[in-house]
Amino acid sequence: MRRKEKEVTDPAEIDSIILKASVCRVAMFADGYPYIVPLCFGYKEKTLYFHTASEGKKLEIIGKNPRVCFEIDIDHELTESDKACNWGMKYRSVIGFGKASVVDDLEEKQEALDTIMSHYSTRRPFSYNKKAFKKTTVLRIDVESMTGKKSGY
Repeated sequence: MRRKEKEVTDPAEIDSIILKASVCRVAMFADGYPYIVPLCFGYKEKTLYFHTASEGKKLEIIGKNPRVCFEIDIDHELTESDKACNWGMKYRSVIGFGKASVVDDLEEKQEALDTIMSHYSTRRPFSYNKKAFKKTTVLRIDVESMTGKKSGY
């Protein structure tokens, strides 16, 4: 990282950024072009989980190339100044790399969906419509590396 004073190295602080976020952007690459999508997610033990339809561009790309990059950001606040060049943005963010795969095991799929739901709700237990559960595909990203960054905090 070029600006070392902005780097977040504490794993607990990186986790806190991830756990506070409401969207994770996942970038994939295939056929000569990058493709990025914002997704609802869950996070547990250096693993990100996402739910998706059983077919579509994300799955096609991951089938060709499972290596992905993800980005999460929170606490955005515009900082103004008298001079245009001194305007800025306060934020905290995480960027990471990993391998994406489809969760096939039904027990892991249930745990992954519970992890996603827990990210957004404190209600428990979670119940799922059997027909919808069957149709839902769960993706996981096994995080290989990630770095945090903050500006203005």
